[in-house]
This record gives sequence, structure tokens and C-alpha cells, in this order.
Amino acid sequence: MEKVFALPNGEDLVASVLGPGEGRGTTAVQHDIYSFLTRPFDPWMVPTEGGFLAEFLAGTHDPSLADTMLVGRIDGTVVGTAWHGTDGDLPEMGGYGFVFTEPEQRGKGIAQRLTELSIQGFWTVGGQVSYLGTVNPVAQHIYEKHGYRHYNGLTYRALRPGTDADDFDEQFFGRAGDGAIRDIRLGDIGAYTGLVMLLAPVEWIVRDYTEAMFYAPPKVQASGCLRPFFNSMTRHATSAANAWKVLVNDNGRLVASANLWAPTHAPVSANATMEFQAAPAYVDRAGAVIEAALEHAAANDVRAVRAFGVAEERLAALREAGFVAEVVQPGALDLGDQRVDVTVMRRDLG
Repeated sequence: MEKVFALPNGEDLVASVLGPGEGRGTTAVQHDIYSFLTRPFDPWMVPTEGGFLAEFLAGTHDPSLADTMLVGRIDGTVVGTAWHGTDGDLPEMGGYGFVFTEPEQRGKGIAQRLTELSIQGFWTVGGQVSYLGTVNPVAQHIYEKHGYRHYNGLTYRALRPGTDADDFDEQFFGRAGDGAIRDIRLGDIGAYTGLVMLLAPVEWIVRDYTEAMFYAPPKVQASGCLRPFFNSMTRHATSAANAWKVLVNDNGRLVASANLWAPTHAPVSANATMEFQAAPAYVDRAGAVIEAALEHAAANDVRAVRAFGVAEERLAALREAGFVAEVVQPGALDLGDQRVDVTVMRRDLG
């Protein structure tokens, strides 16, 4: 699909909307888009993101993902891009990223037009909430015009028009059966991001220790958005030992997660670090998800797993999963107005 926008300066912006499988491949056009976005002469994204971008453009990614690549051109030249990804089976939660405008073309409204197309398309397929990350005031202003609002740290989210923001998280991630455990999928990009960014349970200060993500308002809030998903997914995809299990409730919503990272080099390859999250209504099911991840890891020669905690609520979940305190690191975590102890929990698998 293409749409032409008349820009305020009189130029026409031709916006191409490439849905799943549309206009994908490894053609010269896709290479041009990749080079435009990654800017090898002035890189701005980490290699992990670049790797996923290449997959998205080629259309070779996990089929669970339904993604849309938006490309803006003026006089046939690429001047702006944007991307949105959601689950192909249940497109309720999305992630928005890879937004870039050629520096010489900024101020013309290019990102604004592409964002408009992206979010409207997401609402059309039944989207309920979309997440993005930015610290750029100009970008924030653009996103706010299209419904995105500040949520947690650098994370913004857009809720479906007419949705009550005050109780959205409680309702959306609420109890709906005990849920079923499965492996992570690329289509979970929005769902996992939403789970990590949840403002509750506020006592769970550690949200993703391996990604240095913590939540202790007002001093410390989210310092990442989609990047933790990309990084964890890369580790999961490149080594069988890096288990990643999620709990999906009876409404199909991801409500808990446990993933492990084990170094691939000896002699520490048998040791893994685990991260886990759970929505408040499913804290009691965190142990089951953790156990599923540990069973997978043990089958792939992981022998010891460590996890980090600060507050009692998170440490209690680890103890219930068979972890024991290995060491306490005094004042290891700086929360801005205080330093707190970090407890390293350990479970031996064999």
C-alpha cells in the first residue's frame, strides 16, 4: 500500500506500508533501506537490533510476528522509516521502533506521517496497546500527537482510543485461569515489553538485571524498551542452553516469563543467570514458569543458576522455586537517593 502526503513545504511524501511478507526479500531496495537505517558511516543502533532489522526486511523471521515496515520517499529517495511489530494470532500488543528521518529532511513532518499510518493500522487489526522508547523531546512531541503518553522512564505507550489508562494494566493482565507455559516467540515482542514495563508490583525493583533495568520510582525508572527483548531473544536463539519460557493466560496474554543466559565458553558455560517477571495477578505462578526454564536448562548441561533480588517479594518467589541465598552484596544497587543490598540467589541443577 502507498499513500501520498502533501508536506507543508510543498513536497510530496510517498509512504509505502509493507505488511507481513509484502515487498520483503534481499533485493537492492531492501539493502537501501537497511543501509539508510543502520547508517554504517554513523551507526546509532547496536548490532543486535541491526540483525533483527535485516531479518524483518528479508521476511525470514519467526512467522508468529506480524510486522509492518513503513518507508517514506521524496522524489524516489528514502527519507524516513518506521516499524511496528505485533503477534500474528493475537495482535493486541505492539512495539514501535526503527524510526529514523534523514537529518537533512527533519522538520518536514515525515516521522509524524509514518507514525500516523503505523498506529492507525495497529488499531485497525485490533491493537490495544503499543510501546516505544525515546528520550528525544522532539520525537516525544510527535508521538504524543498520535496517542502515545509517558509511561515508565523512557517508555511511552499508546492505548486504544477510549481506553481507561488508570486501570488498564490491572484489567489487561488480570487473572484468567492458571495459564499455560510455552516457549517465547518473536511475536511476543509487544507482550513481553509490556510485562517488563509494568508499574506493579512496585516492590520488584529488579526487572531485568542482565539489562540493568530496575524500577524504584521516582529516582529510577525504565531505561530500555524493545532492546531487552531483542537482546534476550538473540541469546535464546543462538544457544539451546538459554531457555526462555512464558506463561500465557486463558485470554492469550503473556503474564509471566523466565529466561536464562549461559555463557557459551568454558569453563563457565554450565553457569547461567536467570531473569523473571510476573504480573501481580500471576506472582503465584512464577515458580512454575521458572521450573520449566530450569528443566530446559538442565537438559542442556546447565548446572547452576543465579538470580538477583532486592525486595522480599521477589526473593520469596525465588525461594519458592528452590533458590537459596548465596551472597549479599551490600549497597550494590544505586537507586539515586539510596543504595540497597542485592541478594544473589542460587539453585544447583545437578
